[in-house]
Amino acid sequence: MDFSIFLLKLSDLVWGMPFLLFFFSVCIFMTIYLDFIQFNYFISSIKMIFGAKKTDNVANAQTLTPFQAFMNTLGGNIGNGSLAGVPVAIAFGGPGAIFWLLAMSTFSVALRFAEVYLATEFSSKSTAEKSGPMYYLSLLPAGNILSMLFAIFCFGFMITGGNLIQCNAVAVALERAWQIPTYITAIGIFIFIGYVVLGGSARIVKLLDKLVPVKVYGFLISAIIVLIYHITAIPQALYQIVFFAFKPEAFLGGALGLTLQTTMALGLQRGINASEAGLGTAAVAFGTTKGQNPVDSGILSMLSVYINTHIVCFLVALCVLVSGAYTTGETSTALLISSYETVFGGVAGWIVSILVVMFAISVVVAYAYNAKICWQYLTNNRFSSLYIALYISCTAYGAMMKPGIIWNLNSLVTAGLFLVNIFGLLYFAPRIKAALLNYKQ
Repeated sequence: MDFSIFLLKLSDLVWGMPFLLFFFSVCIFMTIYLDFIQFNYFISSIKMIFGAKKTDNVANAQTLTPFQAFMNTLGGNIGNGSLAGVPVAIAFGGPGAIFWLLAMSTFSVALRFAEVYLATEFSSKSTAEKSGPMYYLSLLPAGNILSMLFAIFCFGFMITGGNLIQCNAVAVALERAWQIPTYITAIGIFIFIGYVVLGGSARIVKLLDKLVPVKVYGFLISAIIVLIYHITAIPQALYQIVFFAFKPEAFLGGALGLTLQTTMALGLQRGINASEAGLGTAAVAFGTTKGQNPVDSGILSMLSVYINTHIVCFLVALCVLVSGAYTTGETSTALLISSYETVFGGVAGWIVSILVVMFAISVVVAYAYNAKICWQYLTNNRFSSLYIALYISCTAYGAMMKPGIIWNLNSLVTAGLFLVNIFGLLYFAPRIKAALLNYKQ
C-alpha cells in the first residue's frame, strides 16, 4: 500500500466520530466545571492585552514574559491552518463545517485556560527543559511516561503543523501567484528561518512582536474589503453555515456525497487544529514565564483562540462563501485566491501569497521556540546543534513534500497530543477550579 494512502486511512480511523465526540465532551465538561470561564472573563482577557507590558525584559534566554508568551502562542495559532484549512473544510465538508469549527473552538477555550493555568502555576518549580505539560504531567501517576509521550507528540506537532505545513503552503502559493519554482522557495525559507533560529529566543521574540500585528491587520483589511464588496451576500452565507451544519447532503445537491459525519468531522478537526486549545502547545510557552499570576495568564491566553477561530477563520469562511468561489472545485489557498479575485482581480494572487508568507514565517518561528523546549527535554539539553540543523532542514523539505502526507502526519500527532495532555487537565481540574473561585473573591 502507498504510504500516503496508509496515512490517510490511519488518520481517518483515529479521527473517527468516537474521538471527536470525546474531545467535544471534554470541552463541554471543562466549560461547565469552570463556570463558563471563556464567557465570564472574555472582557477581562481583552483588557489584559491592552494592559500588558510589551517592553518587559526577558529574564534570560530561556524565559518569556506573559505578553511575549501570548504573542508566541498567537503567532503559532494564526497560520496557514486558517488560510488553507478553512477552505479545505468548506470544499470537502460544505459550509456547515464552519458551524462545527466555531462550536468546537468556543468550548475548547476552557481547555486553553486550564492548561496555561497549570503551566504558570508550576513554572517556579519547572525548568526551561521541562516546562508546561511536561512538568505538570510528571506529577501524575506514571507521570514520567506521560511527560515523555507529550514531548514526543509535541515535537512532532511542531515539526508537522508548525514547520512542514507552513512552508508547503508558501511554496504552493508562490508557485501559483508568481510562478516561483518550489526549490527556489525552499532555499529562501531555509536561509531566512536559519538566520532567525540561530539568533535564539531573543531574535524569535523580537520578530514575532513585529510580525504578528502586521499579518493580522493585513488580513483583516483585505478580508473586510472583500466582505464589503459582497455585503449583500453575507446574510445568505450565514444561513448556509447554520443550515448545512445539519443538512450537509443538501449542499450542491449532494454532488459531493456529504454526510453529517463528514461535515462535523472536518469542522471539528479544523477547529482543533486552528485553536490548538487542549493540546498543551500554548502551555509550553507559558510554562517558561516566572513569578506570574497563573489565573491572569490563563485568562490572557484565552484571547488567542478567539482571535484565530472567531475572527480569522470566520472571516476566511465568509470570504469564500460570499464570493461564490466554493463552487469552483478548488481547495486550500487556491480557493481563497479565487474568492479574492472576485474583488481584486489579478492582484489577488499577490495579496494572498504575501499573507501566506507572513502567516507561515510567524508560525515557523514561534514553533522553533516550542520545539526547542521539547527537544531539550527529550535529549536532556543535548545536541542543540543537531536540533537547529533538523528544524531548519525541515523548512526546505516541507516546501517540496506532498501536502496530503503532511496533513495526515499532523492529524496523528495532534490526536496523540490531546490524549496525553487531557490526563493532566482532568487530574488537576479541582485545583484549577479552587484557584478560580479564590480569584473571584
